[in-house]
Amino acid sequence: MRAEFEFSKNTLYINIEGTIDKTGIKKLKKRLYYIIEEYHICDIVINIESCHEVDKDVFYNFLDDYDIRYGGNLVVT
Repeated sequence: MRAEFEFSKNTLYINIEGTIDKTGIKKLKKRLYYIIEEYHICDIVINIESCHEVDKDVFYNFLDDYDIRYGGNLVVT
């Protein structure tokens, strides 16, 4: 899994490529949560259109955890 982060117009855009699995989500969470806490970003867009395989259980658990911790505006495309 490869994740590219870009901040523009008060929104953090994350483009993910490859396979979303437990290891990749763990790294993504660590990096994303650091950015959120350091820069107080509320608007996030995650683009998974370039992913060829998604472990849905792991991904949805990540989304639930994010919602419980931060409750910001997160959009998945």
